[in-house]
Amino acid sequence: MKAKFLIVAALLFFNYSYSYSQSSYNFSEGLEAARSGGKKIFLDIYSGSDSWSKKMNSEVYSSSNVQSALSNFVFIKLNADGTEKYRYGGKEYSTGELVSSFGGTGYPTFVFMNSDGSIIRFKYNGADVSNVSGFIEANDFTEMLDYFSGDKYKDSDLSTIFQN
Repeated sequence: MKAKFLIVAALLFFNYSYSYSQSSYNFSEGLEAARSGGKKIFLDIYSGSDSWSKKMNSEVYSSSNVQSALSNFVFIKLNADGTEKYRYGGKEYSTGELVSSFGGTGYPTFVFMNSDGSIIRFKYNGADVSNVSGFIEANDFTEMLDYFSGDKYKDSDLSTIFQN
């Protein structure tokens, strides 16, 4: 009986660990993974010192629904406080320059990209935009990920999908 319990406990632990271990890439590796895999990119621009970025990590990215929706993307995390240099669009950027080029002015900022690294532009409250900033609850976040993975951005405004 104890052996069965230990096996079941181990399987549950493995399943729990696996389902909450969404891997993310650095910017360069993520671009390459998206290109080779043909997946859209979800870019999370964050700051390690920002409380809203930390809240996204602890409350939203740990959600099983968010994990499932993120599996449709190559997940890139870009630390706005980083000192790395990256090549993008034929130019070399410092992390700060790259963050600025994506319109990151507050954290977290979310950018969606095609598999070739081009930025997806979309409508939000009628305006043509290229990113979304701020903390988003897990249910709305899942809806947003589904909006982009299902190409709904091509013909509907992002503001119409949020439940709240």
